[in-house]
Amino acid sequence: MRPWAAIALAACGTSAAAPPRPAPGAAPVAARLPSTPGVLAPSLVQIVGAPGGDRATGAMLADVDSCASCHPDAAAQWSASAHSFASFGNPIYRANVELARDELGRHASNHCAGCHDMPLATDGLMAGDIPSDDLRAHSGVTCRLCHGVQSVTKDGNGSYVWSRAPIEAPDLNDPASIARHRAQVSVKSLGTELCVGCHRGFLSPDMGAGMPVHLTGLDEPGAWRSSAWAGNGMGRVDAVQPKNCIDCHMEREPASAAEYGAKSGTIASHRFLGGHTWMAAMRGDLDQLHRTQAKLEGIASIDVQPAPLVAGGARSFDVVVRNLLVGHRFPGGVLDIQDTWIEVEARDAAGRVIAQSGQAHERDARDEEAHVLRTLVVDEHGEVLEHHEMAKFRTQIATQTIAPRDASVVRYALPEGVTAATVTARLRHRSRTLAMQDEVCRAAKTATGQKFLAGAKGARDVVLDPCKPQPITLIAETTVAVGAKSTDSPSSWEREYVHGMALVAVVTERLDEARAVLEQALHDAPDGSAQAMVLVQLAWVADKQGRADDALALVAYARALLAPKSPAVLDAIAAEAQMRVWKFDAAVAPAAAAAKRAPGNAAAWTMLARCYGSVGDDADELAAATTGLELAPRDPDLLRSQATALAALHRPEAPAALAAYDRFRSPDASAELRISCAADSARCARDREQGSTIAMHVVH
Repeated sequence: MRPWAAIALAACGTSAAAPPRPAPGAAPVAARLPSTPGVLAPSLVQIVGAPGGDRATGAMLADVDSCASCHPDAAAQWSASAHSFASFGNPIYRANVELARDELGRHASNHCAGCHDMPLATDGLMAGDIPSDDLRAHSGVTCRLCHGVQSVTKDGNGSYVWSRAPIEAPDLNDPASIARHRAQVSVKSLGTELCVGCHRGFLSPDMGAGMPVHLTGLDEPGAWRSSAWAGNGMGRVDAVQPKNCIDCHMEREPASAAEYGAKSGTIASHRFLGGHTWMAAMRGDLDQLHRTQAKLEGIASIDVQPAPLVAGGARSFDVVVRNLLVGHRFPGGVLDIQDTWIEVEARDAAGRVIAQSGQAHERDARDEEAHVLRTLVVDEHGEVLEHHEMAKFRTQIATQTIAPRDASVVRYALPEGVTAATVTARLRHRSRTLAMQDEVCRAAKTATGQKFLAGAKGARDVVLDPCKPQPITLIAETTVAVGAKSTDSPSSWEREYVHGMALVAVVTERLDEARAVLEQALHDAPDGSAQAMVLVQLAWVADKQGRADDALALVAYARALLAPKSPAVLDAIAAEAQMRVWKFDAAVAPAAAAAKRAPGNAAAWTMLARCYGSVGDDADELAAATTGLELAPRDPDLLRSQATALAALHRPEAPAALAAYDRFRSPDASAELRISCAADSARCARDREQGSTIAMHVVH
């Protein structure tokens, strides 16, 4: 019996009670079907009119100078932000949107315009040639757009309602006029939801025949909402202070005396700092660049740990990266052209470099010796796409980006005969891959590209050079001795815990590696709280290995250590462990408890809907599925549960629900394309799994 088992058995089976069910005779739960495109189809933007003929135009949307007269600080910060360069004045965006317009038709580019080009789209300009010298093409996401949004849904692709009513300029000598202005522009009631409409995106057949599949792209809100930062984490015991989009990306800055939006001498920053170092660098904005790099430094950690299992005498070590501070996946944004990577070098006792991988000066995204934190997307032939060619997207092969507070691991093999070395591992960041930059640079040098660069100079008084080298940011670095036991760097329970947590994501055949590391972490854990954190990860291992009784015992032990607190992860593991061995009756109560404790986590409702469906409780399956669909309106598992429940209940919405599932489910060819990609590409074969092994390049 393992050391934790005896203590756990006494508490085994303890779980929170299920939440109360709807009262008998209550009105039936309404089906929840995904929204359809709006007036700017295929985006989901809705526009409401203004009284009479007084309606805001694209030119009014593009007018930031009027706002700057009372809000100079906000306007200046915005002018440095990626939001202000979201449209055709951004050479990166222009290269991609023009490609989509060529391949899918100009109408399809409203898919992009709902978030990137509202000054143009409002006036109907997306259907024709975009004027290169028009301020509307160089304004992006403006003051009057965000502060004119009336409501937002969680769909994405521009799922907001915008009012055409012109914003009233206040009379600074009239308190009533000022109050009316503040009420009109206030988005306080929307809070962080204001960001959701555009920072969740997907491709769909609504874009035309050239896009036959539905693919989810960026989903910052979904990742945040399901994380510990929103109080809905279900992956680990993880206490962090709650934070949302505004807390992280609109931190308060000192304000000048001229800024009327200031409160107590500060203003919520309109720089919207994130990871876009390239946009700041290409226009020579060193202040914005340095602020962005400072925000990136330390947001993730990197560590080097001995590999738990060494085969054939080869010396290997694991590099572990953890997303510490990013509230969504890291890196975020458009995942297929991100360029954050691991750089490793090994030195001998004399300090000479003997092996390396991912050196910045000689690599790009196609370098098969480097581990890059990005998503691989392929075309209909299984070929990896390097230039964000949306019309060719057919499925995602795998993602190596890291969820909030999660960790990933990569194994590195030292050259044959090397038994000890000093290893330095670095996590480096560049906004976009070099392959993508080559394409953007090429497009900028064309006659049309030159016109838009000249237009940016005329409209915004900025000089853009997308061909200059991108800045590289060092996010984290560590140096550790590996090899002979006399030189191995001492570990700690925290490092072992994160290492083990990262190994939990590897394929089932390797899960004993995670088990070995975590059992050592449990042995070294200094107190009950630390032990509970480790026990939870051991329970995930047991669950994935089908050892349901062990998983439940580990959960019970952790629950006893954490009492009276009982985080949702304990219920999630208890439910998953029962479900994996087909004990759905026993899984219902912990699944319901997990959903109650993490109500913003769509995965919790997916799990609960599956439980109810498996025990034939159609009404509760529908209730769980529709609750989850409010959070993730196009989640295929939730759509399937909804359709199944509606059909079983003989509801008239069943055919429409089934059609919605069929429309938004995973593409039929996904498995075939993954196999094809792995067969033709060593990088694809390696990166489709977590915890892959990279042979370091020998330095002679």
